[in-house]
Amino acid sequence: MTSQLESKVADLDKAMIKLRDAMGSLSNRVGGFKKEHDEAARKVATMTTTVEAAKPLFNTGGKRRPRSRRR
Repeated sequence: MTSQLESKVADLDKAMIKLRDAMGSLSNRVGGFKKEHDEAARKVATMTTTVEAAKPLFNTGGKRRPRSRRR
């Protein structure tokens, strides 16, 4: 679970970097997009830090073996 979580956070980070680079080519405040981008970036940053802080809760230490049945 932790490796999936790390890959999703890394993918999200890459996407936000691409979006920031794309914002450089737009003129400032085009149709209020900058404000929406800033709000979205703030929310994504909050979510990312929350997920990073919760990682120890997801760390199970690998796959568990199935329990043997009592007979």
